[in-house]
Amino acid sequence: MAMGVSRKDKIFFLSLIPPSITLLGILVVTVITILSNSLESLSLYGLSLIASSIWDPENLKYGLLAPILGSITTSTLAILTALVFSIPLTILIAEYSSGFVKNVLSSIVELMGGIPTIVYAIWASTYFASLLKQYVMDPLHAYFSIIPLFSCKPITGFSIFTAGVSIGVSIVPYVTSMILEAYQNIPQALREACLGIGCTKYESVKVLMSLAKPAVLASLILGFARSLGETTIAVATVGNSMYLSSCIFSPGITVSALIASQFANAYLYKYAESVLYASALFILFIAIVLSFVGLSMLIKWRVKVVV
Repeated sequence: MAMGVSRKDKIFFLSLIPPSITLLGILVVTVITILSNSLESLSLYGLSLIASSIWDPENLKYGLLAPILGSITTSTLAILTALVFSIPLTILIAEYSSGFVKNVLSSIVELMGGIPTIVYAIWASTYFASLLKQYVMDPLHAYFSIIPLFSCKPITGFSIFTAGVSIGVSIVPYVTSMILEAYQNIPQALREACLGIGCTKYESVKVLMSLAKPAVLASLILGFARSLGETTIAVATVGNSMYLSSCIFSPGITVSALIASQFANAYLYKYAESVLYASALFILFIAIVLSFVGLSMLIKWRVKVVV
């Protein structure tokens, strides 16, 4: 017998519509605003805007190749860094801890997620950059300088590499929480099946992680999309140079760092504001596409494995 819908249910449902429409409207207005402000520079410079790397507003010369590639490179390094920490954290919390220890580890991850990015930025620019230069960048350059990524001698710790690793540390809680949720949502019957055929703990974890691979990949894609827009850490550690290099130890720039450093004075120069809006549009487009892909993968995985 079908249950009727009460008056309170209808009121509750109707109360959900305004905030949902408002949120969707904000997103649409944001996209339209960025797009409309970008049209001037896009129509004037066309593809040359993303095919060159220059910021010379006095001579009306603009090129966004360096910041766009810088954003993609730092986000790639960030997600690789997050992966290195997130997988072990997930396994440690889900399989090798319980009770008080598990609560403490989970609380630490949540606490890290709540730390403002300005704190990570100060820590990275003051201490982490020099540590990376001394113990990671210098040795890699000394022994693997034949590889283009490590070919340039790090002058300071401020570089694409430092920005990427620092951003990666800041998004570890975000990525870990999604991977952990997916891992814990694997049906208990599958865990018991592993134990039933005599799998060791290590073998069981390997099987369960293989089942969670699509969810892990989706979490990394969403983490990549999130790291694209990180501003504070990027500005403090990337070096803020429009120089385009294949070496990740050289100073660089990201789209968010470019906007943060130039937007306040952009109104003084013709087309500068429009170019900055165009750079934001490129990153927004990439982030929306990746978010859609990541969420779709998560939903499909949940339907296939969890349900």
